[in-house]
Amino acid sequence: MKRGISAILTLFLLLASSCGRKNMFILHGTVQDDTDSILVTGFDSRFDRVDTIFCKDGRFDWKLRPDTATTLLFVLPDGRRYPVFAQKGVKSMMEIPGKPDRISVSGGEYNDSYLSFSLAAVGDTAMEQTFVRIDSFITRDPFSEITPFLIYEQMIQRYHADEKEISKLINRMSGNMQDAPYLAVLKTEFKGGMPNDVYLESWEVRDSLNEKFRLPPTNEGSQTTYLMICVWATWAGNESFKARLDIDSIRTKYADRNLNVADVSIDVNTRRWKEAISKDTLNWFSYIDNQGWESRIAKSCNLTELPVFILLSSSKRALYCTRSLADMDKELNRRLPKKEGPKKDSKKKK
Repeated sequence: MKRGISAILTLFLLLASSCGRKNMFILHGTVQDDTDSILVTGFDSRFDRVDTIFCKDGRFDWKLRPDTATTLLFVLPDGRRYPVFAQKGVKSMMEIPGKPDRISVSGGEYNDSYLSFSLAAVGDTAMEQTFVRIDSFITRDPFSEITPFLIYEQMIQRYHADEKEISKLINRMSGNMQDAPYLAVLKTEFKGGMPNDVYLESWEVRDSLNEKFRLPPTNEGSQTTYLMICVWATWAGNESFKARLDIDSIRTKYADRNLNVADVSIDVNTRRWKEAISKDTLNWFSYIDNQGWESRIAKSCNLTELPVFILLSSSKRALYCTRSLADMDKELNRRLPKKEGPKKDSKKKK
């Protein structure tokens, strides 16, 4: 009897193990440069964490049990990013060559479809070409999980298309896909950028000594003081480093206004952030919130790209968010009052 129970239990475990493997997404990878680690983040809320993959002898393996088709972003230390579309029971292969050769992922309906599209679109020289290409893609498959990423990568990042053009493509998709997490956030931004009533009164960050602080430090005596933050990350490339340096011009220009400046990294790798700021000679504070895209600032302000500049009021409300320092300059000039000088005695001398 015991032998029968043991055999049944063994069979059950084997069946469970087999079903588990069928639901796994498995990614094998090869690396041709000196990449030693890769960060895995979610493109949207369906993957709400950050994983680290460590490469050994030019190879790596990674597994995920996705509930549904999930779009991931693989971020390399040199700033390169590439999407991976994870599906149940799919095995894919990622090839990471040295720069400037192109990363590729094959295996699975969505990875193959994205690779084919991106290779065809690389020669496009105008937004109109890519718009037609995406429109045709949606016509062929209005349910494709890669379409939200194509809109992000091609229409927003590559061409900075306006709301009207992007909305045309979204409206061509199936109803279910129009409600995809990334597109839901994007449509919120169309209605006015950041969500209304974002307050950051209890947002905790850390300095390079790992001391906790609550931002924003916007109150100076009885005067109204604003805070402009540059949100960046080392993995966002040279544009992020330049943005940090550029805010010095804003600090100098508005020295006679009630404005503080700071920069906050959302690096998940604190060591890399410390190395990046170790040579700084900047005259303001640098902080880190190492939760990546899950950091409070990123989630509250619907951030999808870096670097960005955010203006906070003395009541700790996020007033304005932009990737353009020139646009922030105009907003600061419009909003910021000049510092109040010492009050003069209005009483006349007798």
